[in-house]
Amino acid sequence: MLAAYRAEWRAFEQALAGANPEDPELAATMVPPQLTGVRANLTVDRRKGMVGRGSFTLHPKLVSLSATTATVVDCAYSTSVLVYAKTGKPVPPITPPENDGVSSELVQTGGAWKVYKQTVTEGKCTPGS
Repeated sequence: MLAAYRAEWRAFEQALAGANPEDPELAATMVPPQLTGVRANLTVDRRKGMVGRGSFTLHPKLVSLSATTATVVDCAYSTSVLVYAKTGKPVPPITPPENDGVSSELVQTGGAWKVYKQTVTEGKCTPGS
């Protein structure tokens, strides 16, 4: 499931770079409500001419596991910012790089682990925690 968690972040980072809510990797790594929320946010970003730049450095830890569900927590280092696609200028408010607390619930569906629900608390974790 840690590989599935990492794949979900790669899919998000890729989709954010082009504000593409229909990126097939999103559906390959997420299920609703996570998939629905991410697509809605990316649709708004696209409509406003915004894309993401930067990356996420992950340090996931598995905290619970059953046959069909898992919980992963992370203190992800984020350099991601929204910029206007036409100018490359940052969209206010500009967030400096930070460590974000992440809690993800994964479910096994169709023989694969996918992120079902994810909560990100910006700037709220200690590196390595």
